[in-house]
Amino acid sequence: MTAPAVLRFIVPGPPVAKARARTVVNRGKVRAFTPEKSASHANLMRLSFVGKYPDFVPIDEGPISVSITAYFQPPKCFRPKGKDVDPERVPHTKKPDADNIAKQIDSLNGVAWRDDSLVSDIKVSKRYSLTPRTEIEIGYGGGQ
Repeated sequence: MTAPAVLRFIVPGPPVAKARARTVVNRGKVRAFTPEKSASHANLMRLSFVGKYPDFVPIDEGPISVSITAYFQPPKCFRPKGKDVDPERVPHTKKPDADNIAKQIDSLNGVAWRDDSLVSDIKVSKRYSLTPRTEIEIGYGGGQ
Protein backbone atom coordinates (compact mmCIF):
# COMPACT_ATOMS: atom_id res chain seq x y z
CA MET A 1 0.00 0.00 0.00
CA THR A 2 1.39 3.39 -0.95
CA ALA A 3 1.33 6.39 1.32
CA PRO A 4 -1.21 9.14 0.75
CA ALA A 5 0.06 11.79 -1.63
CA VAL A 6 -0.28 15.54 -1.44
CA LEU A 7 0.07 17.85 -4.41
CA ARG A 8 0.60 21.57 -3.78
CA PHE A 9 0.67 24.36 -6.31
CA ILE A 10 0.14 28.10 -6.52
CA VAL A 11 -1.96 30.04 -9.02
CA PRO A 12 -0.39 33.52 -9.23
CA GLY A 13 -2.42 36.70 -9.29
CA PRO A 14 -5.70 37.74 -7.68
CA PRO A 15 -8.16 34.89 -7.05
CA VAL A 16 -11.17 34.80 -9.36
CA ALA A 17 -14.49 33.17 -8.56
CA LYS A 18 -16.23 31.09 -11.19
CA ALA A 19 -18.87 33.27 -12.79
CA ARG A 20 -22.25 32.00 -13.86
CA ALA A 21 -22.45 31.00 -17.52
CA ARG A 22 -24.02 33.69 -19.66
CA THR A 23 -26.48 33.08 -22.46
CA VAL A 24 -27.24 35.14 -25.52
CA VAL A 25 -29.71 34.71 -28.34
CA ASN A 26 -28.24 35.32 -31.77
CA ARG A 27 -30.31 34.77 -34.93
CA GLY A 28 -32.79 32.66 -33.00
CA LYS A 29 -30.13 30.37 -31.47
CA VAL A 30 -29.24 30.28 -27.79
CA ARG A 31 -25.53 30.29 -27.06
CA ALA A 32 -24.02 29.78 -23.58
CA PHE A 33 -20.52 30.92 -22.69
CA THR A 34 -18.28 31.38 -19.67
CA PRO A 35 -17.24 34.99 -19.04
CA GLU A 36 -13.67 35.74 -20.18
CA LYS A 37 -12.31 36.54 -16.70
CA SER A 38 -13.47 33.16 -15.34
CA ALA A 39 -12.24 31.26 -18.39
CA SER A 40 -8.81 32.93 -18.24
CA HIS A 41 -8.40 32.13 -14.55
CA ALA A 42 -9.45 28.51 -15.12
CA ASN A 43 -6.82 28.24 -17.84
CA LEU A 44 -4.20 29.78 -15.54
CA MET A 45 -5.13 27.22 -12.86
CA ARG A 46 -4.63 24.34 -15.32
CA LEU A 47 -1.33 25.78 -16.55
CA SER A 48 -0.10 26.27 -12.97
CA PHE A 49 -0.83 22.64 -12.14
CA VAL A 50 0.74 21.26 -15.33
CA GLY A 51 3.75 23.54 -14.89
CA LYS A 52 4.43 22.07 -11.44
CA TYR A 53 3.49 18.46 -12.33
CA PRO A 54 4.18 18.10 -16.08
CA ASP A 55 4.08 14.28 -16.25
CA PHE A 56 1.24 13.75 -13.77
CA VAL A 57 -1.33 11.11 -14.67
CA PRO A 58 -4.82 12.27 -13.57
CA ILE A 59 -6.17 10.56 -10.45
CA ASP A 60 -8.84 8.06 -11.47
CA GLU A 61 -10.25 6.98 -8.12
CA GLY A 62 -11.24 8.79 -4.97
CA PRO A 63 -11.61 10.00 -2.39
CA ILE A 64 -9.77 13.26 -3.05
CA SER A 65 -9.58 16.18 -0.65
CA VAL A 66 -8.92 19.73 -1.80
CA SER A 67 -7.85 22.70 0.28
CA ILE A 68 -7.97 26.15 -1.34
CA THR A 69 -6.59 29.30 0.24
CA ALA A 70 -7.35 32.45 -1.73
CA TYR A 71 -5.22 35.48 -0.88
CA PHE A 72 -6.66 38.88 -1.84
CA GLN A 73 -4.94 42.27 -1.98
CA PRO A 74 -5.93 44.22 1.13
CA PRO A 75 -7.79 47.49 0.56
CA LYS A 76 -5.89 50.76 1.01
CA CYS A 77 -7.77 51.44 4.24
CA PHE A 78 -6.73 48.02 5.66
CA ARG A 79 -6.00 48.45 9.38
CA PRO A 80 -6.00 45.18 11.28
CA LYS A 81 -6.10 45.46 15.07
CA GLY A 82 -2.57 45.36 16.41
CA LYS A 83 0.30 46.99 14.58
CA ASP A 84 2.25 43.78 13.92
CA VAL A 85 -0.63 41.70 12.57
CA ASP A 86 0.24 39.58 9.53
CA PRO A 87 -2.45 40.31 6.89
CA GLU A 88 -2.39 36.62 5.88
CA ARG A 89 -3.95 35.78 9.23
CA VAL A 90 -6.89 38.17 8.70
CA PRO A 91 -10.00 36.58 7.14
CA HIS A 92 -11.33 38.14 3.93
CA THR A 93 -15.09 38.59 4.35
CA LYS A 94 -15.96 40.40 1.15
CA LYS A 95 -17.00 39.11 -2.27
CA PRO A 96 -16.33 36.81 -4.03
CA ASP A 97 -18.05 34.02 -2.14
CA ALA A 98 -15.95 31.06 -1.03
CA ASP A 99 -18.26 28.58 -2.79
CA ASN A 100 -17.68 30.31 -6.13
CA ILE A 101 -13.92 30.12 -5.59
CA ALA A 102 -14.30 26.38 -4.95
CA LYS A 103 -16.09 25.95 -8.28
CA GLN A 104 -12.89 26.89 -10.10
CA ILE A 105 -11.55 23.38 -9.38
CA ASP A 106 -13.70 22.21 -12.30
CA SER A 107 -10.81 23.43 -14.45
CA LEU A 108 -8.63 20.62 -13.10
CA ASN A 109 -10.81 17.91 -14.67
CA GLY A 110 -8.67 15.73 -16.91
CA VAL A 111 -5.48 17.33 -15.54
CA ALA A 112 -5.34 16.60 -11.79
CA TRP A 113 -8.18 14.06 -11.71
CA ARG A 114 -10.44 12.26 -14.14
CA ASP A 115 -13.55 14.08 -12.90
CA ASP A 116 -14.26 16.35 -9.94
CA SER A 117 -16.94 13.92 -8.75
CA LEU A 118 -13.99 12.11 -7.08
CA VAL A 119 -13.54 15.08 -4.72
CA SER A 120 -15.14 14.23 -1.38
CA ASP A 121 -13.85 17.08 0.80
CA ILE A 122 -13.25 20.75 0.01
CA LYS A 123 -11.98 23.45 2.36
CA VAL A 124 -11.89 27.06 1.20
CA SER A 125 -10.23 29.89 3.12
CA LYS A 126 -10.05 33.54 2.12
CA ARG A 127 -7.31 35.78 3.49
CA TYR A 128 -5.53 39.05 2.75
CA SER A 129 -1.97 39.25 1.44
CA LEU A 130 0.33 41.71 -0.23
CA THR A 131 0.98 38.91 -2.73
CA PRO A 132 -2.43 37.90 -4.18
CA ARG A 133 -2.55 34.23 -5.19
CA THR A 134 -4.46 30.99 -4.77
CA GLU A 135 -2.77 28.08 -3.02
CA ILE A 136 -4.23 24.65 -3.72
CA GLU A 137 -3.48 21.40 -1.95
CA ILE A 138 -4.80 18.08 -3.27
CA GLY A 139 -4.71 14.99 -1.10
CA TYR A 140 -5.44 11.54 -2.47
CA GLY A 141 -5.01 7.86 -1.64
CA GLY A 142 -1.77 6.78 -3.24
CA GLY A 143 1.53 8.11 -4.49
CA GLN A 144 2.31 8.06 -8.19
